[in-house]
Amino acid sequence: MEFSSFCPHCHSFQEFSLEVFSMKSCGSCHADIFVNATDAFKESFHFNQCPHCSSAHLYRQKDFNRKLGISLMAIGIILSFFTYGISLLLVTVIDWWLYKRVGDVGCCYRCQSQFRLSPEVEALPSFDLELYDYYQNLRP
Repeated sequence: MEFSSFCPHCHSFQEFSLEVFSMKSCGSCHADIFVNATDAFKESFHFNQCPHCSSAHLYRQKDFNRKLGISLMAIGIILSFFTYGISLLLVTVIDWWLYKRVGDVGCCYRCQSQFRLSPEVEALPSFDLELYDYYQNLRP
């Protein structure tokens, strides 16, 4: 399993590859990252809450670079003036192919931590905009 998040103390980006659970610390400020890890997460990486911030709300999304997706669409739109819209059809086919190839990633609504390469990710619910808005309004 791979875990990536920002340190709650110094806000530096942290990324770990976990085969077995071990308490990880931030590379910059040496603060503990998995302060809220439950016993189920320590034993088998079971997500009943986020091990980083203890939020019970996690979701699943495609693990695709958003900037690359927007760039691909922008190129298709710009080229559509010269190709009479055929480039938009090509971008749609490329987008569909990438959608089928790219795996899922689990994310936390509160701290935006990401969990990759875990079978637990498939069991998470899809993104819920109402929960996302709730957690965004909690931030100062």
